[in-house]
Amino acid sequence: MRIKVPRNRRKDFLDAARMFSGRCRVQPGCLSCRFYQELDNTDTAILIQEWDSRTNLNDHMRSNEFRIILSLMELSSETPKFKLSTVFKTEGLEAIETARAVEFRV
Repeated sequence: MRIKVPRNRRKDFLDAARMFSGRCRVQPGCLSCRFYQELDNTDTAILIQEWDSRTNLNDHMRSNEFRIILSLMELSSETPKFKLSTVFKTEGLEAIETARAVEFRV
């Protein structure tokens, strides 16, 4: 999720984001919950969450804790952007090794 936070609401946003992150991380199935700030647009916050299943994610979106996110979305000075991606396979450093092991054709 991408949220543009007005400068005069940044402290409120950060306080609520910290509370949400802590509560989110202890919910069943939460693998990670992190907020990031865009480098070239410091008024923009990015929320990235990882869940072990769609069922646990759906339960999370119906939870009282998720109401904090809905409140944060209301603080946004632009329409928040939301994207849900499903990952079927995750690879690590071996993907780089495999890609680099192939000879490059010119």
